[in-house]
Amino acid sequence: MPTKNYTYQKQIKTNQLFFIKMLPQSSPSILINDVEVKPRQIKILLFEKEESIKNLVYQQLKLFKTFTFKLVSVTSENEFKRQLKKVKPNLIISEYSLENTIGKEALTFCAMIYPEIPFLFIIDSLGKKTELEYLNAGATDFLLKENTNKLPPIIFKALRQSEEKNTLKNLKQKKWEESQRFKTLTEFSNTPVLVYNLKGIIQYVSPAITQVLGYSVQEFLGTNVEDYNHPEDLEQRRSIFKNLKKNRERFAKIEEERLLHKKGHYIWVRAVISDARLKPGIKGFISSFIDITERKIKSEALESTIDLLKEQNKRMLNFSYIVSHNLRSHASNIESITGFLETTDDEMEKKEMLTHLKNVSKSLNNTLYNLNEVVSIQSKTTLKVENIKLVPYIKNILSSMKNLIKSTNAVIQMEIPKNTKVYYNKGYLESILQNILLNSIKYKHPDRTPVISISSLEIQNFFILSITDNGIGIDLNKNGNKLFGMYKTFHGNKDALGIGLFMSKNQVEAMGGKIEVESTFGQSTTFKIFIKR
Repeated sequence: MPTKNYTYQKQIKTNQLFFIKMLPQSSPSILINDVEVKPRQIKILLFEKEESIKNLVYQQLKLFKTFTFKLVSVTSENEFKRQLKKVKPNLIISEYSLENTIGKEALTFCAMIYPEIPFLFIIDSLGKKTELEYLNAGATDFLLKENTNKLPPIIFKALRQSEEKNTLKNLKQKKWEESQRFKTLTEFSNTPVLVYNLKGIIQYVSPAITQVLGYSVQEFLGTNVEDYNHPEDLEQRRSIFKNLKKNRERFAKIEEERLLHKKGHYIWVRAVISDARLKPGIKGFISSFIDITERKIKSEALESTIDLLKEQNKRMLNFSYIVSHNLRSHASNIESITGFLETTDDEMEKKEMLTHLKNVSKSLNNTLYNLNEVVSIQSKTTLKVENIKLVPYIKNILSSMKNLIKSTNAVIQMEIPKNTKVYYNKGYLESILQNILLNSIKYKHPDRTPVISISSLEIQNFFILSITDNGIGIDLNKNGNKLFGMYKTFHGNKDALGIGLFMSKNQVEAMGGKIEVESTFGQSTTFKIFIKR
């Protein structure tokens, strides 16, 4: 039955089955809203016995100008089922009632196999009850035989609805696949994943939380993410989270932070936070993190090694200063005494000088012993400390300085409880006390007899040893920032080397303490040595 625009290319009729294929002769493109669209082929399965209905359907299909059609017609239920699976049509048109079967059975079978395929019924008359029953079973629409001219818009409507359903189905399928992908990635990953709201309340956590932080999923849900941050890391975390909430960033990295393990210790982690407030099913923030504790420890170890090397170098340098300074002090005393011996003929003075020489020699020997102790511990990570009775120890140091004290008429006042003990390195303590006491005598006021007071005080975790003099003082406003610098001198003495206070500060700090100074220029100076208890 050829027409101007369409031709039958093939028509076969065998055992109640016939096949019709209609194609535009030139398969032209068409314009829809100024957009070129190629004709689309629609596969239709027709379940109908009456030739008149088949012809009517065919005539109506010819009216479509934007589609080509592949029409397969069947007349038995078995053939319907076979062709349904073989062709998988875009649309099914069926008679309401057929010999030995009814359209509802075909509808039910189709709904089980391909529920998304539109199913149209051609009927003699409408019945609301039956129509509702068929619609509930999956029917798409109905068409009266006397109104077959309305078939094109009904087909168009059915196809459009089918397309919408398929689109929705595909979207749901895609969403389900994405959710399953997310679930798979999180449920089976060794990296914990959290989802929490604007207030930081955890709404989801993956099972890996147990492996990394020790908590069960149920223990973690409903808590606040900040509950697990180390107090020192909270400010960083809050600042980043604030920027995310204000839409300043879509995601943020936290290179290092500490999280509380269930056992009570903290582990180091590297975290990523993403803004997923607009993501369906999430509507919050996603955070994941990895444990970098082992890497970090290898790094609290590398830095420690570097610090140890720096400290050892510092100690070696400090030791060289101790040797130079302390031996120089003893050498000066020996030189002074031998000078007296060479110039005096008084046997009593010679005897006294020899006694002083013995004391200086003994003190020198002790100094060398202590220096040897310092040498032996330079390669160790900690300094050797001993239980030192402070009063007799200071008296021994003063005894080694007896000649200088006598020559300046210095008065030494000791206000330290008799049984006071400190745990300290002997070499360091001798060097510190000797440096400060020598300075107190050296820089005495020209118009005053030097008076030096040594006292002690205990506060919190420190024992404080104070040495106060009435000398010329130090202008701290002018020189306070360089007081403990190496080779810094302040009074113009030609024999001043500017090493003593530098050494003292380093030695005190090496023992975990600190040294402070108070001074009024022209009046007095107090050095406070903080010894860690």
